[in-house]
Amino acid sequence: MKYRYSAWIVALLLSVSGCNSDSKTVIELPVEGGQGDNTSTDNNGTNTDNSSDTDNSDKDNTNTDDSDNSNNPVKETKEEVIKRILSAQGAESTTSLALKDFEIAEFGCVTAENLSVIQGYFNTTQDELQLAALKHRLCKVVELFELNSKSLLTPNRLKEVGLRGIFFEDGKLDQWAYDELILAIPESHFEYAALQGAVEDFLHNQSSVWPKQINISFDDGGALNSIHDHLDLFDKYNATFTYYVSHYSTIDHSKVADIENRGHEIGHHGVIHRHAKIYSEENGVQKWIADDITPQLDAMRKDGLTVTSYAYPFGAYTKETDREIKKYFTHVRKFASWSSVIYRGERSDRPITTGLSMDSHRFDLDKIQNAIDTLKGGETLYLATHVIGKTGNEWYITPENLENVLAYASAKGLKFCHTSECMNFKGDTTN
Repeated sequence: MKYRYSAWIVALLLSVSGCNSDSKTVIELPVEGGQGDNTSTDNNGTNTDNSSDTDNSDKDNTNTDDSDNSNNPVKETKEEVIKRILSAQGAESTTSLALKDFEIAEFGCVTAENLSVIQGYFNTTQDELQLAALKHRLCKVVELFELNSKSLLTPNRLKEVGLRGIFFEDGKLDQWAYDELILAIPESHFEYAALQGAVEDFLHNQSSVWPKQINISFDDGGALNSIHDHLDLFDKYNATFTYYVSHYSTIDHSKVADIENRGHEIGHHGVIHRHAKIYSEENGVQKWIADDITPQLDAMRKDGLTVTSYAYPFGAYTKETDREIKKYFTHVRKFASWSSVIYRGERSDRPITTGLSMDSHRFDLDKIQNAIDTLKGGETLYLATHVIGKTGNEWYITPENLENVLAYASAKGLKFCHTSECMNFKGDTTN
């Protein structure tokens, strides 16, 4: 049973305690079982329950402690930060690597300005370098990023940053990969990840996108009749060729026009098949042009022929003739007929190419087929010969051997291209 107090007893207690009307006194009233009931009495005699205040106070204290702990995690040691940086090499995402991490690990080359470039390197690299080597590598990556001209982007710099796919297994530069990289990148601020992406695009195009091509060409005005007689053989394999005409003034123009109308290319091979090197050295380059190039070129174009490529008679040339002939033709074909000639493809993006002899004394079907089998995308195998059918000399190819080449190239899915078309292997690049 609770004890009861009358109003005069409460007043007496207040007066004895010396409390004024502005004071509050907490009086713990006895309850059954000997426990207090967490009530207080104000100066107006009103009891107030303080249990919720007490509970909230305890909870607030608890929450404050938890919050302090969550905002102050256990700090990593320098060694732990270094270990985390090293393990991030080649990770799919390294945005968690902050500038402070590199500062703690004493990577002096990493700054706020190049942090994203460094993160891109970590995402892209496949190397797993130790600390000293990684610090050196990142400084080279930063140097690369700070270059302001493509002319400064040397192969040695690319080797220093570990760019993949730009060098062959023997360490030699893949010149084509390097050239394509230079074409693809901006003029300055070379980010490692972007450079690696450009190289990988080239390798993908070479393996899966660009066509493997073959160009077959015939030389000399005297080959006209034999070529015209075998046009159906090319139709059989949906194959095209380039015919380089000499002595145009003495041959049947209607047959030349018919060859072009059947989908083949007509090229220039000199007025009377002069030896460009000897003639130009004896008479000058301009005299060679005036005597062996322009008269026939004008006549062929006057007859409505589209002539944009030229083949050197005998495959003979000089640097001076090369420089001058390019003013008249977009494409130039040279000729290789030495005994050690090796059949292999060459880059299709070159305006000056070399036709590899497949005349009777050089013809080797196995080697030609091997060259076809080893072609890469974007490469063209340039094969050159003269008359189709046996003649009194070795400068011919038999119809059987010619068909063997056409059939194998067709079966392997090679694209037949005119000399002036072979450079178009990338397709329409204007869009």
